[in-house]
Amino acid sequence: MGIVIDHEARKRVIIEKSVKLFAEQGYDGVTYQKIADRCAIARTTLYKYFRNKREIFNTAIWEVSHLLVDRFDEILSSKTSALARLERIMVAVVQLLFEQRVMLTVILDYMLASQRAGHDLSRNIRSHTIGLRRIMHSLITEGVRRGELRKLSPGLTTNLVYAQLEATVLRLTVSQNADYDRIISMFQQTIEALKAPGAHNAKSNRSKVS
Repeated sequence: MGIVIDHEARKRVIIEKSVKLFAEQGYDGVTYQKIADRCAIARTTLYKYFRNKREIFNTAIWEVSHLLVDRFDEILSSKTSALARLERIMVAVVQLLFEQRVMLTVILDYMLASQRAGHDLSRNIRSHTIGLRRIMHSLITEGVRRGELRKLSPGLTTNLVYAQLEATVLRLTVSQNADYDRIISMFQQTIEALKAPGAHNAKSNRSKVS
């Protein structure tokens, strides 16, 4: 009886080992052969799963994005306030950033190498971030309309909160001094500062009633 191979499991192992290899040697320093060697399989076997290292890299990014989309769907479908959903979205993003710390390092290295080579990745970056920006903008707009948030510009407020996410990425990949609890507290304080005065009172009144 022949050996049954779980191809999906092998594919996940290839991606996981490739990401670690990218983190160790940089995207440009990794060859297709190095990936095959790290996975202990022949190049011909690797070709059955991925045509080149770029496809492995893109698949890894897609999988991370898909994880975030799944979490967003659950949060956005809840019947809570726009403010509560915004906070949960931020927590979900920060959690994923910490979980995918190695992948973040690989992406940053790839972006810097591409910029040095004169390649403009601004369009690709926007394609991966525009969905999150739109969700944040929509929740902030809803929060302002419902009186949950101060009457601020939704666009500028979105940029403010998003800038904190970018700072978190830099702490995780460059300075490597990110503390999860401190960063979550920072986002919670930011959202607290954006609340309309009435929202504070409403929350207080609900607490007294309960």
